[in-house]
Amino acid sequence: MITPKLEALIWEGRAFYKTYIAGGVERSTLKIDNDRFIIITDITYFSCLPAEESPEFENNTHTVIYRNGQQTQLTVLGEKGINRFMFRNGYSAIGTAGGGTRDYRLLPLGSTLINTYILHTTEVTFTFSFGGNALANFSSIVPAESEAAYPPPTDYGRVGQPGAIPVTTTRQFPGTAVFENTYINRPNATADSSKEYSYPVDATTQIGNLLTNQSPGMPFAQVSYIEVLGQPNNMQY
Repeated sequence: MITPKLEALIWEGRAFYKTYIAGGVERSTLKIDNDRFIIITDITYFSCLPAEESPEFENNTHTVIYRNGQQTQLTVLGEKGINRFMFRNGYSAIGTAGGGTRDYRLLPLGSTLINTYILHTTEVTFTFSFGGNALANFSSIVPAESEAAYPPPTDYGRVGQPGAIPVTTTRQFPGTAVFENTYINRPNATADSSKEYSYPVDATTQIGNLLTNQSPGMPFAQVSYIEVLGQPNNMQY
């Protein structure tokens, strides 16, 4: 969203509203000139349909087998940090059924708008990858050293608290060892600063069907940003 400060800079001629279409490919890069920086104000992601997603029929009932592609992960990378966004793809099945003939087509459906305030001074990369089903889940009681853990019914509790309940703490995904969804999300960080639900970007989550698939399978997002003259620490003329 455009804040009052950014709007004032636009009216003063020191900033400009711009858009960028990320997608159509697995990795898009937005270049930034040396004498300016950008603030990404919102991202609109449009659902896509992976090529391997297909309708199947069992006992005359239409079912959809979910594989990689039910979720799309968008990673925004630059020198100022890493931000991940997870989107649930929406599908619509249209077609006819009757007389022993069933002809269905799955089409992507819907979009998601996220307001942001992401600052970057050098080029920004938008990387799309799929999220699929987990191979295995691992449950345990939250360790005693966890500070943000409270006993039921407020939370699941931790070791040493009465009534603590085991929870899923680690998920294993195809093509990788135990992936703990941990990443460094701030410049100059010396330790992992957060844990989140995310997928590794590797050959198993690569979209990979863009050479053969038509437009419904192409991921893309509308990125709105403000380009500001100068640098964040020196915006004076």
